[in-house]
Amino acid sequence: MEEQQHRNALPQGFLLNEYKIDSVLGKPGGFGITYLAMDTHLEQWVAIKEYLPSDFALRENSSNSVHVQSTSYQDSFNWGLNCFIDEARVLAKFKHKTIVRVLRYFEANSTAYMVMEYEEGQSLAEYLKQKRILTEKELLDLIDPLLDGLIEIHGVNLLHRDIKPDNIYIREDNTTVLLDFGSARYAVGQKSRTVTSIVTPGYAPLEQYDNEGISQGPWTDIYGLGAVMYQAISGNTPPAATRRVMKDPMIPAIKIGNGKYKENLLEAIDWALQLNEEDRPQTVDQWRDKMFSPTVPSTFYPSKEKLSIWNTVSWAFNIVLCITVGALFYINQNVNQEKQAAIEEVRTQLEIQSNKNLEVEAELQRKQQLLNRAYSDYKWAKAILEKIQKFDPEVAKELTGFEEGKKYYELVGVKVHDVLNVREFPGHLNKKVTEIPATEKCIEFSGHYRLLKSQIWVKVKYNDREGWVNSTYMAENAKCFEDKTIEKN
Repeated sequence: MEEQQHRNALPQGFLLNEYKIDSVLGKPGGFGITYLAMDTHLEQWVAIKEYLPSDFALRENSSNSVHVQSTSYQDSFNWGLNCFIDEARVLAKFKHKTIVRVLRYFEANSTAYMVMEYEEGQSLAEYLKQKRILTEKELLDLIDPLLDGLIEIHGVNLLHRDIKPDNIYIREDNTTVLLDFGSARYAVGQKSRTVTSIVTPGYAPLEQYDNEGISQGPWTDIYGLGAVMYQAISGNTPPAATRRVMKDPMIPAIKIGNGKYKENLLEAIDWALQLNEEDRPQTVDQWRDKMFSPTVPSTFYPSKEKLSIWNTVSWAFNIVLCITVGALFYINQNVNQEKQAAIEEVRTQLEIQSNKNLEVEAELQRKQQLLNRAYSDYKWAKAILEKIQKFDPEVAKELTGFEEGKKYYELVGVKVHDVLNVREFPGHLNKKVTEIPATEKCIEFSGHYRLLKSQIWVKVKYNDREGWVNSTYMAENAKCFEDKTIEKN
């Protein structure tokens, strides 16, 4: 595949508009080629990503144009090309230090190109080959800025879909940046039904193996970044999600990093790597809250710092006790029986007090552990509650109450001369499959719905086309159900 990609690459010195191709950057992938090029107008280096899915497209040596290997692939090629351009448009709007900066895009050679800022540095994959395992500080310094970047892209309903060490770049100043978004590549694989072209084993969660893609969301990227963190603390890539279904061979991070990393960090990694997407953090904010949450101080029990001081005092007390007992034992050899009895009494009282101190210390430690565990349970419960509260109670009740039979809806809040767009998947940025006029009264509900950024999207059937619409534009029309029943009879 790599050899094929190099044969498909533009030659060195080729002038692509005002950009002069210098070399291929990194290892070419199966979806496209990224070049190092010189902007001959501004005289600065740039990185240019070319759309060239090698599974079904290649370059003509004579004209340097890209064409499909068979006409049966043309729809898949065009679908991916449009998604590539849409992705470039969205990324060009970001000016965040952890998101690769897209300067422009253009079409040429029967394909499209994305021009990006060229970053000096190395990939996290190369960095981990040198370091193998990162310290807690090194890991958090790398990951924390990336969380900000993910919050930005998730805020516009965009997913990265291919987070792995190769796509995390470390600049020369040790700051990190996300490269090579996989949204367009995922769209090509989804259209052509080639799962292997859209997942990276070990970093891709289970829902990415599903061509429908309905279950993907921020939790999908969280799994990928969690897998990157798992590799950084263990030195190994997590097992592929498909291997973990029956009998999970993955050792939890809480065991691998015990004593080396703080407990909250390890629990956050394990939380991100849950197989079921509903068991993972639903937003990056939830995940970050868990990852960086401090130990909770208590007004009833001492904190760990106070407990440490108590331990020191306790050990000092025991030393003094030993010295005292030794001295009393020495005196005991030189005094009469009455004094010896008094000394024994003092010794007994000291031992009793010492035992009480040890019991108090043990009880404090036990209660501190219970408090920490209760706080951890509270955070998990809070995350679940936040997820539930995102649903509109009335709409959720209406949807989840669906058991059998068809339900019909009419459009509300759509202007008379306007239409409601029906999307191929939930979300405003997905491909439009049809339109519903504002006057339509009987729209069939399929019984499927999905929460996306505090909005409920429902799957409907209209004129034999199925797709997803925002539920806020729909109201139930019971009369349609009665009319349809009469027609059938």
